[in-house]
Amino acid sequence: MRFLFLVLIHVVLSTHIFAQQFEIGKANDHGNVLTADTVLLIKAITRTLNDGTVVSRLRIESKNSYHYLVMEGANKTMKKIAAFTLSYHISKRTYFAEKGLGYFTCTNAACADCSLFTEQGKINGCNCKEKATVSNQCNFTRVEQSLFYMNIIRAKYLMNSKRPAPHTN
Repeated sequence: MRFLFLVLIHVVLSTHIFAQQFEIGKANDHGNVLTADTVLLIKAITRTLNDGTVVSRLRIESKNSYHYLVMEGANKTMKKIAAFTLSYHISKRTYFAEKGLGYFTCTNAACADCSLFTEQGKINGCNCKEKATVSNQCNFTRVEQSLFYMNIIRAKYLMNSKRPAPHTN
């Protein structure tokens, strides 16, 4: 019985690891819809950013050939936006997270309302929406390759696992 269980786990993990993509959402006639479990996505985002960010909203944005899972949230007292790069399969009208894709973040610094700056759909930096402040600074980061996909698989495995929580003394 134990051997069968180990083989089953190996097959499931191999399927996820070698497939190296995870469905995030679909495009329909009314826009984009998240199809992945948002709790799972939030766990993966939290682990990927690893900075205490609290997620408040998720959505898919797509323009031209650029596609992102956009997270809005807060880190301490600052607003934060992160955009995780997605791949899009036009024949399936489906958005996927894939191994090695990166992400962008924009965090308020001396500006109360920062947003991601795009040119023809491609994220290139941050914009401060305020024009009358002394400093219109937003903190922008670009991560070329991330563990977002692997953190989704890890979160899914842990959510599906029936193992009891470890004991602490």
